[in-house]
Amino acid sequence: MSMEAKVKSSEQGTRPSERMLRGLLWSVLALVIVGILGANLRSFVHQKSGTTSEAASPLSGLTVHQQLQDFSLTDQRGYSLTLADLRDKIWVADFIFTSCVTICPPMTNEMSKLQEEFPIEGVYFVSFSVDPERDTPEVLSRYADRYGADHNSWSFLTGEKEAIYQLAYEGFNLAAGHQGNEILHSTRFVLVDRAGQVRGYYDSRSKAHLQQLRQDIQTLLR
Repeated sequence: MSMEAKVKSSEQGTRPSERMLRGLLWSVLALVIVGILGANLRSFVHQKSGTTSEAASPLSGLTVHQQLQDFSLTDQRGYSLTLADLRDKIWVADFIFTSCVTICPPMTNEMSKLQEEFPIEGVYFVSFSVDPERDTPEVLSRYADRYGADHNSWSFLTGEKEAIYQLAYEGFNLAAGHQGNEILHSTRFVLVDRAGQVRGYYDSRSKAHLQQLRQDIQTLLR
């Protein structure tokens, strides 16, 4: 047999093996592609099912921040108001004082607008005074009238300063206190649900936050 015949014979012997190897490689590649497509399909289905679940449970987007501690304070009419009195009501709270001439008037104006938009039973508004020694029920009543407050659905509360400051710090997780002659307090509104749980914080100076507050009130009302 010639040398050329031997080479051809050798090449012919290796070609079937090469074809088998290429076939095996193509089979593996096809399995990988199918696996990737299957994973993407499962991911898509999972995302769609998650979206449907979220739409069916609108409250899942409202975090429960904390449970409020009980309190007993006095409103602008001289009546006692406790956390138990607000049970089964959705309410919005803030901390203000009547002699404030900077951030409190805009805050109270915004609260007044909310009261006008939600004049229905079950939505309540509570403004805690951080200057309770001067903000007596009589002073708070005049202040409430100045902003057109409905005394049946908007309470302005006074009481022991230490109790109010503790409620702000530990209950609402908000700042309240004195720095020299300056009275400090948060500009946030707080949304509380029917069980006395804090469900959201909203900067009263932000239109976007106030719009979100309106949407969240509607969510809790459903």
